[in-house]
Amino acid sequence: MTVRPLDPATATTDMLDGVYEVSRLCQAEESPAEPPRTRVEMEGFLLHVPASDLREYWVAEDGGAIVGFGQLAGARKSPAPRVEVLVHPDARRRGHGLALLESVLRAARERGARELIGVHATEAGSHFAARAGAADSQREVRSLLRLPVEASAAPVEGYALESWVGAAPERLLDSFARAREAINDAPFPSDAELEEWDGARVRALETALERRNRDIRVTVALADRDEVVAFTELRVSRPGSTVANTEDTAVVAAHRRRGLGRWVKVESLRRLQADRPDVELVTTVNAEENEAILRLNRSLGFAPVSIQTSCVLQLQG
Repeated sequence: MTVRPLDPATATTDMLDGVYEVSRLCQAEESPAEPPRTRVEMEGFLLHVPASDLREYWVAEDGGAIVGFGQLAGARKSPAPRVEVLVHPDARRRGHGLALLESVLRAARERGARELIGVHATEAGSHFAARAGAADSQREVRSLLRLPVEASAAPVEGYALESWVGAAPERLLDSFARAREAINDAPFPSDAELEEWDGARVRALETALERRNRDIRVTVALADRDEVVAFTELRVSRPGSTVANTEDTAVVAAHRRRGLGRWVKVESLRRLQADRPDVELVTTVNAEENEAILRLNRSLGFAPVSIQTSCVLQLQG
């Protein structure tokens, strides 16, 4: 068994094919109702990382074959980056997962991380997390919406909607970045995982997604003087993929309980169906305790398909 770093820019096609096979099989276990990410999408994610973020990858090999994949990911200054360890179902209980985790831990400590956040959604994943010393933190509901769907929302007096595909308008950039931090009020697995946004981070993300050949579809609610006070974001690969992924949906605290969340989500879905009739499915993940957003999503037609559990592995203190 060998664990070594993976550089997707220089990796062979066979290596990337092996990583994709491991990823595809593990996703099928975790959420069988959801189509897997395509091979092209996976390579785009590995290659094109926002300049504001870090990504480090490792592979486990046995007999010349890729049997595992590890990833360290997050904002560059985050004290609580994300960890992912995947092992081929036929190669488990042979030490591949723990060897990958050791490589991730070394890199995380070198970067000064205080803890790692991971996710498991299977019995095997739960056992591995416990063996590694991680403590379960938060349950999350993964839900799917099958299109087409009809939904309505009443306009909210005193606000206006605006939507875009791709880069945020320059006049809204700073306001949009501030509004994104409203997600910090939602439940997180760790207090150290709060999001910090500015215009530069928004632009870095937009650049990376353009290189991945994915569209960012944003709908916002505006108050006076072009102030973004609510938003929802979908990401979808350009024609060839039939799945759109919901990223964040949030309303700035002072503007909640007015129907803005529903308004922006309904408008976002309306535009998606008009622009991309080939898209058949929309995904979303929400904390199980966040009943407000779960109730909203159920009213739009989202149906739960799996539960995933976030876990935290302490590195210091």
